[in-house]
Amino acid sequence: MTRKTNTMLIGLLGTILLGLATWTLVTLIELQLVVTMIQSDLMSIDKQFGRVYNFIDSVRSK
Repeated sequence: MTRKTNTMLIGLLGTILLGLATWTLVTLIELQLVVTMIQSDLMSIDKQFGRVYNFIDSVRSK
């Protein structure tokens, strides 16, 4: 292979690796966002259960 072919292959490989790295980073950030949203929803559900239990306890104690 000639020097020109090697240079083109290195450029192509670099472009592919940069694309893969970018895709991986974006995917990880999206996963982190989804996990954060799910945790927030679970905390909200936990608060709602607490309110229901407190209401039931207050009704039973009367």
